[in-house]
Amino acid sequence: MADYVDKVLCLDPAAGKGGRQLLHVKSVTCGFCRGSGQDDLGATCGICTGHGHVEVEPPVVRCHECRGSGHGKGALTCLACRGVGFIPVHEDAAICTHCHGTGKEGVFYCKHCHGQGIC
Repeated sequence: MADYVDKVLCLDPAAGKGGRQLLHVKSVTCGFCRGSGQDDLGATCGICTGHGHVEVEPPVVRCHECRGSGHGKGALTCLACRGVGFIPVHEDAAICTHCHGTGKEGVFYCKHCHGQGIC
């Protein structure tokens, strides 16, 4: 299964910035506050509610839209991962047929795969 998903997602565990590693974890560091528990204004992070980590359903990959930062355009929360920085991957993951794996539809992210390029 992992080999199949690795091929579909072009995952490379040894890759640096460009690689998307499949993670089998139940909790990730909050992408929006980078684990601090506070947002950019010093208030309690609304994504992790101040805990610095978020529970996820494994397996997950780093969000393609925000590259794991949890931030969308400007200071807004990433709409694709909702600020977490990671998205769950289904067991039968495949390249999105609507955007052909790009994650984009025009100037916006693909609504079918939520900007991830996989469904």
